[in-house]
Amino acid sequence: MRILVVSTNTLKKPMPVLPVGAGMVYSALTAAGFETRFLDLAFMAEPFAALRDELRVFEPELICLSVRNIDNQVIQQPESYLPFIREVMKVCRTCSSAKVLLGGAAMLVMPEELVEELGADYGIKGSGETEAVRLAHELERGQAAGRDKVVTAVPAYHPVYSRIPAKTLFSPQYFIPNPRIKKASMGYQASRGCSRHCIYCSEGYKNSGGCRIPAEQFMEDMKILQADYQVNSITFVDGVFNHDVEETMEFCGLIGRTSASLDWSCALTPANITEELVCLLKRSGCRFVDIGADSGSEQMLRRMGKQFHPEQLLELGRLLEQYQIPYSVSLLFGGPGEHEETMAETVQLVNQLNPVYILASQGIRIYPHTALYHTALQEQVIQKNDNLLVPAFYQSKDYSDALLNKVLAASRHIYKDMLMNSIGGRT
Repeated sequence: MRILVVSTNTLKKPMPVLPVGAGMVYSALTAAGFETRFLDLAFMAEPFAALRDELRVFEPELICLSVRNIDNQVIQQPESYLPFIREVMKVCRTCSSAKVLLGGAAMLVMPEELVEELGADYGIKGSGETEAVRLAHELERGQAAGRDKVVTAVPAYHPVYSRIPAKTLFSPQYFIPNPRIKKASMGYQASRGCSRHCIYCSEGYKNSGGCRIPAEQFMEDMKILQADYQVNSITFVDGVFNHDVEETMEFCGLIGRTSASLDWSCALTPANITEELVCLLKRSGCRFVDIGADSGSEQMLRRMGKQFHPEQLLELGRLLEQYQIPYSVSLLFGGPGEHEETMAETVQLVNQLNPVYILASQGIRIYPHTALYHTALQEQVIQKNDNLLVPAFYQSKDYSDALLNKVLAASRHIYKDMLMNSIGGRT
């Protein structure tokens, strides 16, 4: 069977993101014995023409489309990326009779909706390499007729299919140094699934659980990244790096054994922190941390489904400063029950921290299959039949930008939005 894997992401700011997931699906299908090609639209001057040419020359029997983002999630300047994906689908249907499989990060939040909207034949929610191989075998054997249109991948790592692709698969343009970035870092996912319960996230809502990559597999990946990719800086893109203290400490020990020159960054929750863990972070090469706080108010942390208290946030900041690990703080203003007092509590708490920067989002993107979705329905922020592929945001009725600006006047820090524009505060 001939299979074409297409990475559809063309965004390049602040820097292009290497399509590792799509590359992993390509490598898995190749390892499974299929005749597979990889097409990355990121640097194509004429992406639709490039896709048309590939379809006509290769004549695939299955097309795997990787979709990274539905929109930019920015309430101030919402932008949908679906018009581009619709054109990609149009080219696929016009130039090929192949079945179309959707995958990628966008499928984590609205899998059924995307498959229906784009008219795809199949979809995978979650890491797709093993399920893509399974579907390809079923199609080849004529056994796919009774399968579900959308399947959810179990959070797991396959010993053969879940491997870092060869660097030669990707355009050299991904590896051109950016003068605006002091030290380039490659993203790496060390865990799959999530056991958190944040109200805006579909994974937490369904409590999908999580798993860490097996130690041997991780060590082999690090050898490839350092020898083949010549990478010495890793950003762990896991939503939460420290799901469990003991397990995270063991993993830090693994990182420390990979190379003395490897440095890395990650996102931490204040929920699972000890001084011993922070000490290990430092010793194993951690050079930067993003604290996914969302709020500094006890009320709001509870309403947002966070599993820690303001005192734990302060303690994490204190420990990072003690061990000289720079950090940022990510906040979400306007969640359920947010009002002037809760915003003031957040600002007062963050005033006690010393982050490199504070990233503050105003309003929360509403996705189906989340606790926030049901809150938005109850409060009639949205209606049941609303198409949430069109960006919709939740803001508390007691929240306003004017109130936020008033509260930020008491800040000793600069607060930036998702576009990295200053929204208030002072140094």
